[in-house]
Amino acid sequence: MKIRNKAKSSKFAKAVVTCITAFSLTAGFALPAYANEMPAETSNTAHSLSVGAAVRDITPTVENGLLPIDGTGKTTLVGVIDPIHVRVAAISDSENTSLVVSFESGRGPYGPQYAQALSEHTELPIEAIFYSTTHSHAVPEITEEINLDYEENDPEVTNLQRWGKLAMEQMLDAADEALAEMEPATMGIGYSESYINVNRNRTYTAEDGSSYRSQGYNPTGPSDKTVAAVRFDDMDGNPIAFIVNYAVHGTVMYANQCIDGGTGVSSDIPGYVSNCLENSYDDSVALWISGAAGDQNPIFANEYFTPAVDTNDKETTYIEDGCEDILEYLGKIHYSDVQSALASIDSTTSDASVNFAYGGTSIPASEDNESGSDEYGLQLQVLHIGDVALVGCAGELFSSTGSYLKDNSLLDNTIIANHVWTHEEQFANYLADDEGRILGGQGCKAAYEPGYINSALTILMNDLINETSAQ
Repeated sequence: MKIRNKAKSSKFAKAVVTCITAFSLTAGFALPAYANEMPAETSNTAHSLSVGAAVRDITPTVENGLLPIDGTGKTTLVGVIDPIHVRVAAISDSENTSLVVSFESGRGPYGPQYAQALSEHTELPIEAIFYSTTHSHAVPEITEEINLDYEENDPEVTNLQRWGKLAMEQMLDAADEALAEMEPATMGIGYSESYINVNRNRTYTAEDGSSYRSQGYNPTGPSDKTVAAVRFDDMDGNPIAFIVNYAVHGTVMYANQCIDGGTGVSSDIPGYVSNCLENSYDDSVALWISGAAGDQNPIFANEYFTPAVDTNDKETTYIEDGCEDILEYLGKIHYSDVQSALASIDSTTSDASVNFAYGGTSIPASEDNESGSDEYGLQLQVLHIGDVALVGCAGELFSSTGSYLKDNSLLDNTIIANHVWTHEEQFANYLADDEGRILGGQGCKAAYEPGYINSALTILMNDLINETSAQ
């Protein structure tokens, strides 16, 4: 187990990155030689994998007094379409233990606060907490530290605070159960493809005749269709937990009008798939984790964008009725694709070490960087379980960057996860690819120079994988 802080992070990676002076949108950078080789020395010690998992309901309802409540995207949630949950998997090799958390929420509850609380509660290091959210959008949202130590009769306390307290209590309770229920386990990973996502940066024409990019339907843009599914079984072959990874925004139900007077709470595609898995496999817990979906929308959603027939300018439309049917349609397709990934698992093992690391690097900032710094910080977290690396980024990596990282990883079984937010210094907004930084579009405003992000993150990722391999 190696724990790294920002001050100790990849000086080699930074040196390599800052000496790059030219770039190409069609060709990747040359990586250092070690980036394509596993470390020479790895542990030969046999590890005994143990896994436990738990799920808790965190739905705000009229009955529990938490509605109405603010939702993702400045909507007001007034009713419930389907429940939302927090799920926790405890994974141990008898020496090191890690917790994987999946909140059915947008970018929070605020990771640095909640992950730290979980670390203190369980006495596990913060780097052992792989804290993620599904990035669903018809849910409550907490993106900054919130006061949970309040008096119940305080008239200034909001429903969002009350929900935040419920979410915290349920997360800690789920973690306690997951740790207490750990048992000998095997693991395996499988893959398939799912065609329910699409690149969302489309070119439109403004009134003055100029072109611009914004949200829309761009079927020829970069879009990773890969579904990765990890299955953890008990020694009788019964599923304990699943980790499903796919790159799509949970926005089918965004700003829906399914409830009279406002928007209904929904866990969206991630929750639909998790619920289906848990209903199909008794006593299992299914954690859906967002892939590099910064520029990936569902192929259709309650809110959709089209070019105007007469001007080719952007038009935004909302469905007044029927978005629940869209969710079921896409959810069923995606669930079937997840089942195909699980069916492709051809080997399992109980000999799997568990290690984790966190680190950062920097790339050149652009001239419009408001901080005035000439460097732009990037951070990654790695949870290494057997031959699988979960690579977490607090922000929203774009699809092409996620694919680049997987293609250039030391490990074939590398899972890229957005919205893994555990440290305050992490940048938790969009991290556009080079094309986005040059051409603009939705989520393309991060103030760093194009030509560096793929190489910098790949070097950092492989540096962390190297550290967690040589144990």
